[in-house]
Amino acid sequence: MANEYYGKLIVGELSDNQTLPNAGSVDSTNMVNIAGQTNGKLWIDVYAGTDISIAANQSFSIELEGYTSDNNDSATPPFSTANNGGMQGTSGTPESDAHYYLLHKAATTDGVLAFSKGSLITQCAIPEDLFRLLGYDYVQLKYTTSANESSETVTAFVYSKM
Repeated sequence: MANEYYGKLIVGELSDNQTLPNAGSVDSTNMVNIAGQTNGKLWIDVYAGTDISIAANQSFSIELEGYTSDNNDSATPPFSTANNGGMQGTSGTPESDAHYYLLHKAATTDGVLAFSKGSLITQCAIPEDLFRLLGYDYVQLKYTTSANESSETVTAFVYSKM
């Protein structure tokens, strides 16, 4: 992927036309290092690499995961149970059952979800306080589908909003 995509300065690539899973979960191809203060300027965009259509009775989610190192063994959702209101110098406790969804389409309640090739699926600022308090240095996405979406792809990256 080039250093610029849709006119945005890329910090790191999470997925480059990555295939969605066949009724399962898959992590984005890459992790991106976000060490240091982000000052609300690091964002994640996810684009449709192909036309994407999720049927009315199927689910699709894109979840943000935080890591303390560049391996999957350190993965936890970016939430904390005791972050003292985000006060400086405090620490957080990971909440194992929490999820930070960039997109969540539930099979039982949501209708058809469709995106045309090249369209923006979702966008999110990296939650600085949660990441700082939990000591995360890396981000990765997890794509989960309940049907075979393996003919569809996504492109995702971290970029700087200056």
